[in-house]
Amino acid sequence: MKQAMSDPAFLQGLRAEAMFENLVTSLGEVMMIKPEDTGPLQSAVPMQAPDFRIVLKDGSNWLVEVKNVYVQNAFRQRRKILSRNYRRGLNNYSQATGGTLKLAVFWARWSIWTLIDPERLAPGDQDLTLDMMEAVKASEMAAVGDQTLALRAPLTLRLTMDPDRTSEIGEDGRVLVTIGKAQLFCDGKELLHPHDQQIAWTVMNYSDWETPDARAKVDGNRLISIEFESNPPELSYQGFEMAGSLSRMFAHYYAQRTMSGDEVVDINVPVQSEWFGSLRVSTGLGRMPLWRFLLQPNYEDF
Repeated sequence: MKQAMSDPAFLQGLRAEAMFENLVTSLGEVMMIKPEDTGPLQSAVPMQAPDFRIVLKDGSNWLVEVKNVYVQNAFRQRRKILSRNYRRGLNNYSQATGGTLKLAVFWARWSIWTLIDPERLAPGDQDLTLDMMEAVKASEMAAVGDQTLALRAPLTLRLTMDPDRTSEIGEDGRVLVTIGKAQLFCDGKELLHPHDQQIAWTVMNYSDWETPDARAKVDGNRLISIEFESNPPELSYQGFEMAGSLSRMFAHYYAQRTMSGDEVVDINVPVQSEWFGSLRVSTGLGRMPLWRFLLQPNYEDF
């Protein structure tokens, strides 16, 4: 165990498995997910139990093997994922237990999750080499609840001071503050629905949108408010701005709590069902405009 726990690749693999389980649980769109590769396995033919069994709401029974892939070159994300013998063992187990084998790959360099059917990409028990861009085209992550969000920019967090309990700004620039009100805005419109607030907060903290240093509103020697404004790196001016996939935001959240630089410091963190629960609620007046994109797998080009 000491040797295993000192192996960075082993720890990254454990972390990816735990992240996938927590992500699927947080998305809340499957009937069940459970670890599959636990306990002894005796068989007449070579078998390899995959990491998880997932049952979808339509009754589909998936057996999912999770892989963590890190390739330093950001623009050449290609790696042999499964050897012939390893894949044969997974296929034998899937056939014996009546499940459909799927492969979940975390492309760590880009914090992107893909979920593919290896049989559709390379039939049989051959070696499987995967390119990230091909995997993105064929990804079935939408089946477990993943989607890509878009909304209007900017997102703004405004902290307004309580004037009766906030001191004047001192000569050294210091001020003792008490926050009287916190507000979230989307494109200048205040978000009043708690689910909209949750979605905006998640995007501000875990998407690729950028939030520069806070700006202060000052009147004389009184601090009135502090604002944090979040925008995408480049504006598209198309009426909405892409905020990225839920799985990628979850990966950023997970990294903040399990990584210190390149070192794994934890494996498991709490699920975030409230994030994605907010997306499943469409009722309420004055809701924030929100665009949702579901990526469907394209196997026709393979």
